[in-house]
Amino acid sequence: MNPNEFAHRLLVSLARQIKEGQSMDRDRIVNRIMKDTGIEKDDPQYEFWRKRVKKRLSLLLDEDQGENTLLVQLIEGACNHCRDNQPCVEVCPTGAIGRDEQGKYKIDPQKCVECTWCVDNCITGSIVHRSEFAQVASMIMQRSKYPVYAILAPSFVGQFGDHVTPEIFKGALKAIGFSDVYEVAMAADVITAHEAQFFVERMKSGEKFVITSCCCPAFIKLVEKIRPTVKNLVSPSVSPMIAMGKMLKNSTPNCRVVFIGPCIAKKAEAKRPDLQPAVDCVLTYKETKALLEAAGVPLDGSLGKPKMEDASHDGRIYAHTGGVTEAIVRAVKRIDPRYEIRPVQGNGLKECNQLLKQVEEGTLDANFMEGMGCPGGCVGGPGTIIDSKRGAEMVDRHADQAQVFEALDNEQAKIWNQRYGKHSDLHSQKENMTGHVYSPENGPA
Repeated sequence: MNPNEFAHRLLVSLARQIKEGQSMDRDRIVNRIMKDTGIEKDDPQYEFWRKRVKKRLSLLLDEDQGENTLLVQLIEGACNHCRDNQPCVEVCPTGAIGRDEQGKYKIDPQKCVECTWCVDNCITGSIVHRSEFAQVASMIMQRSKYPVYAILAPSFVGQFGDHVTPEIFKGALKAIGFSDVYEVAMAADVITAHEAQFFVERMKSGEKFVITSCCCPAFIKLVEKIRPTVKNLVSPSVSPMIAMGKMLKNSTPNCRVVFIGPCIAKKAEAKRPDLQPAVDCVLTYKETKALLEAAGVPLDGSLGKPKMEDASHDGRIYAHTGGVTEAIVRAVKRIDPRYEIRPVQGNGLKECNQLLKQVEEGTLDANFMEGMGCPGGCVGGPGTIIDSKRGAEMVDRHADQAQVFEALDNEQAKIWNQRYGKHSDLHSQKENMTGHVYSPENGPA
């Protein structure tokens, strides 16, 4: 069985058991999942898949063991079943996967930046990642006590089918129990203003280079673990996901916030101590698809089509490589046109690493760098359902439908920033990174 298909069936089965109020006895859950996935006991691969179910279940149901626990884990000894033993090694951008002294494959926590590309490229499903799928399902069931908000990454359009408009998708999420649904792109409009102001302040102070990392947690890990000598060049703005979560927490202190997006690495970002409180749980599009299927929710518009007009064109194009740069360039021209941005984009972690090396050496002819961990940007993330090219087309179409073009003109974002953003910490030293021009307490207006 295809590992991705197996993972989807596992999630659907678990969600249905939670919905039905079934016992959380692990052996019973495993037996039900094996039955639901169609693998019989006389199947020669029964024990092979059962072992993976148990491991995935522990990552779905067990408490997080702390911030320093890797997001991805390799099932010990499972690589013995792999005929090639190379796909995960080849795709890893930092060389974090390799053999130990006993010849067993291991993931080096000192090199792993939690991009999770190895998860999808493992041909036997032996590399798995932590998931908050079960926690989200439980939150929705307890929504009468605490409101549960879904916040959607800018790349969400088109992920669930060309016919599933943003309004249809919002209606479906509200139908399964989310109290309300917001575009993270609105928070991207808020962060665009912060990033543009930061660039201007650096240039005024005589600095020569700025790195923006506001979207990508894997890029941040790359700087922290592989290229720490350039950490002082990274902007201190939080990501749009964190900004949206913080503003919602400020508006409704007892709410629960669930980010739905393309990125598995966002799960680790949400747990960082320097970014609390913001986002409670993270779901990928693949996990959300399983949740909708388990709930039996149709995506045909019959559940309502509430409007979604939170964001500007520039906030929505954060979803693909170059979009962040476009938005910030336009904002800088508005704030102080004396300063010209000479940008470069890192498209995928391998390319980002090469550019950061040039920054270290002082050979990069630019004064602004955008880092996107996935080729194509967020539309190419490991949690996406459609290919990155199609995803980018859908994002641009959605962006063109925005009522406002530039981030600085989004009145909705201004209102949210005034009411909730100014009372939230939308800057972070991004733990272990120091040397910024200003501290979080002294950020731009």
